Amino acid sequence: MVLVDFHPPDALRGKIVTLRRYAFTDSAALKQAIAASRDRLREWMPWAESAPTDESVMSFLGPSVAQFGGDAAANYAITLRDSGDFVGGCGLMPRIGPDALEIGYWVHSAYHRRGIATESARLLTNAALELPGIRKVEIHCDERNGASAGVPRKLGYRLDRIVPDAIEHPSGNAMIWITERPV
Repeated sequence: MVLVDFHPPDALRGKIVTLRRYAFTDSAALKQAIAASRDRLREWMPWAESAPTDESVMSFLGPSVAQFGGDAAANYAITLRDSGDFVGGCGLMPRIGPDALEIGYWVHSAYHRRGIATESARLLTNAALELPGIRKVEIHCDERNGASAGVPRKLGYRLDRIVPDAIEHPSGNAMIWITERPV
């Protein structure tokens, strides 16, 4: 069942970062960034529990390159605008309803506290709310992940609810942050 049919831009540019569609040439940089950040990532991201391998990276990149939006996630590489260096990943995911998208993000641990996640989420939020038929954007994060929760807070999202979610969130609870298209 298709929940959403959406077609975001292939690239989004901010002051600090450029978000662009993943390419197969991102394989080595993606693997290195996950490996270097794994101790921090696995606190919050179930997919980081195991060390990245060529196969695990390609199992993500393959679908990300082949499908971008439509009824699939639109996954972006986060790169520094000035250098083009790969510093993380983010995406718009059509899994929360027919008129809504969820944003996910992670940043290489060497680049934390530089506004990268916030700018990336801002770019994704603005792009999502400009898409036809999208009226709501959500960010889900672990209840204990203060850094991740700071992103939607800075962007003016409102905390809608905290729900049990032991599968995706180590604390057992997920914070659901929401912003909506102005009426």
